[in-house]
Amino acid sequence: MDERTHAYYASHAAEIAERYAAVSGGIDAYFGVAFAPGKRVLDVGAGPSCNMARLMRLGVDVYGVEPCAELRAAGLQRCPELAGRLVAGSLPDLGRPFGGEFDGVLCSAVLMHLPREEVGDAALALRGVLRPGGVLLLSVPLARPGISEDGRDDKGRLFTPLPEEWLEEVFGAVGLALVEQWHAEDAVGREGVRWCTLLWRRPG
Repeated sequence: MDERTHAYYASHAAEIAERYAAVSGGIDAYFGVAFAPGKRVLDVGAGPSCNMARLMRLGVDVYGVEPCAELRAAGLQRCPELAGRLVAGSLPDLGRPFGGEFDGVLCSAVLMHLPREEVGDAALALRGVLRPGGVLLLSVPLARPGISEDGRDDKGRLFTPLPEEWLEEVFGAVGLALVEQWHAEDAVGREGVRWCTLLWRRPG
């Protein structure tokens, strides 16, 4: 993760965990479409693990990686049942956490914090932890007002623009097939923020 972005999340971890624990109707609206009970799923960029907790309640065998130690700690404080399931890790150098071979991968509100030149490697890493036939549920912002010329918001976080058409080329080039996509307003209610969620499948 970009250093200034990481610093913001580290210093605001408790506040972020509290805010997102109270939010529903975001990417979790698509969990039932993407991830069946009993499937092994990896949440990449799990943050304070709110989505991990929701997936576990749906009967999903969920694991997560998150680069920010403070967010991991906040998540485990709220959801101690996730102990042993959440470890340090980040894109694009994801490796094979928990041995890889997942039926599904969740990557929500993560890619926009990477420099554009790292997104191709991130796509390859996400495909690499999927079993053949596995699915990737990915969300990125379509619109994000208030971004400066150097690509940062007023909190110093990096926000790389990632047009849908470009993402389709990048993820298609690593061998993933687009299954479905949805557009939605911001679940947190931030004005002018809109999201694109894409569902990909690794053929095989």
